[in-house]
Amino acid sequence: MRKLTLLNLLIVLVIALAACGPAATPTEAPPEEAPAEEEEPAAIEAEEEAPTPVPTADIASAKESPMLQEMVRAGELPPLEERLPKDVLTVPVVESIGEYGGTWHHLDDAVDVGKMKMTLYEPPVRWKPDYTGYEPGLVKEWEFEDDGNTLILHWREGVKWSDGDPFDMEDLRFWWEDMALNEDYKVSTVPWYGFNTDNTPMTVEFPDDYTMVMKWDSPHWVTPYTLAQGFWEGMNILKPAHYLKEFHPTYNSDASYDDLELADKYWETPGYPCVFAWCCSDVIPGERITFERNPYYWKVDPEGNQLPYIDYVEDDIVTDRETRILQLGQGKYDIDFRGSNNPLDIPFLTEQAEAGDYHLQPGWMNGAGAWPGWIINQDYVPDEEIRDLLRDSNFRKGMSVAMDRERIIDVAWGGIGTPQQATISPQSWHFASPEGLEVFKAWQQADTEYDPDKAMEYFEAANFTDQDGDGWRDLPSGKPFQLVIDMTGWARDEIDTPASETLKENLIAVGVDVAPLNMVSGTPESSLREKESTFMLRGCHASEVDIWTYPDWIFPLRGGGEGSRSWPMEGKWRQTGGAEGWEPEPDSPAAKLQALYDKGMAEPTVEGRHEIVWEAIKIHMEEGPFTLGAAGDQPMPVVVKNNVHNVPEFGILGPWAPGSPGNTNPSQYWIEQ
Repeated sequence: MRKLTLLNLLIVLVIALAACGPAATPTEAPPEEAPAEEEEPAAIEAEEEAPTPVPTADIASAKESPMLQEMVRAGELPPLEERLPKDVLTVPVVESIGEYGGTWHHLDDAVDVGKMKMTLYEPPVRWKPDYTGYEPGLVKEWEFEDDGNTLILHWREGVKWSDGDPFDMEDLRFWWEDMALNEDYKVSTVPWYGFNTDNTPMTVEFPDDYTMVMKWDSPHWVTPYTLAQGFWEGMNILKPAHYLKEFHPTYNSDASYDDLELADKYWETPGYPCVFAWCCSDVIPGERITFERNPYYWKVDPEGNQLPYIDYVEDDIVTDRETRILQLGQGKYDIDFRGSNNPLDIPFLTEQAEAGDYHLQPGWMNGAGAWPGWIINQDYVPDEEIRDLLRDSNFRKGMSVAMDRERIIDVAWGGIGTPQQATISPQSWHFASPEGLEVFKAWQQADTEYDPDKAMEYFEAANFTDQDGDGWRDLPSGKPFQLVIDMTGWARDEIDTPASETLKENLIAVGVDVAPLNMVSGTPESSLREKESTFMLRGCHASEVDIWTYPDWIFPLRGGGEGSRSWPMEGKWRQTGGAEGWEPEPDSPAAKLQALYDKGMAEPTVEGRHEIVWEAIKIHMEEGPFTLGAAGDQPMPVVVKNNVHNVPEFGILGPWAPGSPGNTNPSQYWIEQ
């Protein structure tokens, strides 16, 4: 593995600039619970699945911001002890206890403010700040019964919405019965984890104000962790019933489902009750959204100070990339994680840091297992013989060793990145143990040596030879073959294009006729070719931290669009219960991987599921690759003003599922006034 000269230089510069800002120490993970007694195996299984306890604070000693103190004195708010819940949650601070006040100037790149949603991240179960697993959020603890068929969620008692209304099971019942199960309302549906094996919805019960019970006809050990992913899983079930009923036809005969859809947008609706650290308070459409501290926020710091420290977040919507980078370099934004989203911006932002009074926070990585990468379609629809070639492991391994990854890194990245095969994120908790790390290293290095002669040997073994003497390799039948590489924009055009041009040159050098790059980025044809499984190779960015909650990079479970990877048709077969798509052939990679996924779903222990992931990865190494990778794990530019504290020195920004930066509790960030 080569030393990356440019990267090393950049890291030195970043660390030097970081010295201008606050020093930080890692957040200390809460201690694990002791294991159950050996003579009770059922208790051991439940214990391994149980959440890590989080310390709670004494409400009587709690303090609040001056902004809220004024509101209490004016009679606009009840006292703090009446606003905090019984089950208050204490958040460790990264560096120090903070001071109240200030406005966080925040940056977004689209009107749906996805980056702000990641900052507001407040799901039932949370990713730990160090990405080593999960911890309680709005749900304080959970347990399983019936061998994993029944999940019991115990929600925090006394939590309130930002308008003071109690957050309880009426809100979850409203989501489940009046929205998810409501066939007349197509916007909110039963989530993918909410079905029995016969495709009927799970049963959901609410035995009291703070308990939710989910029941299936098969084990669902992973569901608590699914609730922790991004803002689209667990956060999507948090509905303020008392507010939304006004817009729901069941409760208001004058309302329509269009009214409900428009009203149910917490990120752009002033006055929408929320349980986040900051709630939407003002909107300038397409330009800026202001979020104000939640006076009923249910978290405190270790000294009992109610969070958040920061009063306001002003989220600017800047859709033009050049403008965003320029404004970041000018120091306009206090803390920014994804305004750049490109390691190639590090030199410019480093150069401007002193003048902009900011530093680049070290230790934040993309977490890419392939950036760029290329999905190899195992279910190519238009031609059976081409599909057979794409399914031949000799052909795929030949393409892999024909690739000059060092050259791609130089051309596309200017030397930044690690040459490797396509994997999921190196920081994944599946690889945290010594055994897991060994599996990852083997996967990372599988079929990555640049060896054109070996590539030609692989092609010969696949009967992929030049049969007519024109210099190009033909299909086994003698028909001519031309490889088509789709450019989707997934891996960013400015990176994917030079990388794919280099891969094209590498393949041409060993006799593969490659068509001009198929530039479908930003067009309807891109998604159509994915949905109809008519692509051969498709540019991508591969990353994931927990493959059980987003399985598609390893397990073929979905197809025909969202979630489809190398097996669009076999994934569709699985997704539709056999109604559509193609059933995997016995003993094929897809069949074996689907069987391993089922095995994992029935495995009650975290470690047991890690081992099943390793087993699946061995199939990818031995019978793959099914996705080609060139480079991965690039550093990411995170801009932090020099008067900002408590931003950690480690994070992952490629996969969105861990909720970064929300999993680091931005409520404990603070601005020195």
